[in-house]
Amino acid sequence: MNNEIRVMVCDDSAIMRRLIRTALELEPSMTVVCEAKHGRDAIDQLDQTRPDIVVMDIEMPVMDGVEAVREIRKLGRTLPVIMFSSLTSRGAEASLDAIAAGATDFATKPTGAGHIQKALDSLRRDLIPKLMQWTAGKRADSMAATSAAEPTTTFPTRDAEGSNRSVAAIAIGVSTGGPQALSKLLSGLPQDFPTPILIVQHMPPVFTGLLAERLSSQTGHCVREAADGERLTPGTVLIAPGDYHMVASRERDGVHVRLNQEPPENACRPSVNPLFCSLANCFGDQSLGIVLTGMGQDGTRGAKSLKACGARVYVQDQESSIVWGMPGQVANAGLADRVLPLDQIASQILRVVGSGMRETLTASTS
Repeated sequence: MNNEIRVMVCDDSAIMRRLIRTALELEPSMTVVCEAKHGRDAIDQLDQTRPDIVVMDIEMPVMDGVEAVREIRKLGRTLPVIMFSSLTSRGAEASLDAIAAGATDFATKPTGAGHIQKALDSLRRDLIPKLMQWTAGKRADSMAATSAAEPTTTFPTRDAEGSNRSVAAIAIGVSTGGPQALSKLLSGLPQDFPTPILIVQHMPPVFTGLLAERLSSQTGHCVREAADGERLTPGTVLIAPGDYHMVASRERDGVHVRLNQEPPENACRPSVNPLFCSLANCFGDQSLGIVLTGMGQDGTRGAKSLKACGARVYVQDQESSIVWGMPGQVANAGLADRVLPLDQIASQILRVVGSGMRETLTASTS
């Protein structure tokens, strides 16, 4: 019983609370210790029920989910709070507000909750995995990264400070904790940073477009969702749209971005792996792959492709990650040239990018 994950469910809908409870009762490692009808109700029950994790609705009477997250963090509580919102612009906007206020992650509510089995399947697919990564006071995904990494070929590190290899394109993969991590990293790069950056953030449709808008506002960079077929140009910062893989494709007039809906990888679409592999094919050792905070192992196969062609791979360190799953898998597989705190990644990028990159990119994409 000591390994049980104690869950608080906060939603003003009795039907949704019952659906979540039913889904959780199918998981032997989880128990619902209390239900709350609004944010104030949840806060009032924290001391008595001692949950390990909170599933929090967004729109509720008395106190909404965003304000509840702010209050929980003001109280010094560090327990994970997973926002549970609809797949709409309004729900996505509120979820990103909650993450900025201190929420750990989000999951989307099932559509058509009147169909019980479909709703339960949706909960088990989208919500349960995000709860499973957390146990009381421990990051289960971090432990999985440490224990599950299989021995692989160790690639020689070629990231010497004096290396004359240019960087023609940068790919970033990130999941849980991504909005904050991306904002911090991009804010550390000058607004005239010349090297194109391609980002895979595990988010559904609608969310990725809003994230791009927020990152543009927060960082001063022009960040936007990628469009199929657009040419990769200096200074571009593109995010893969939700539900689409994004890859780089060398074509007659240069390197273009292509979007596809091939099967998910590691239950993810977009996935980091196709992007990393495509950069290796297009730019070889002039690629730079970066894996930031996130659950799971997406990015490991792609990092192996990057290392096989002599490219650099950096990962965020465990201490600064919300979840050290994705970066931990890459590091433990021997694929990382550098394991860095989040606040040092931008400066390391600037060290290796150097000057004259606009000319380098033009030559590389012609």
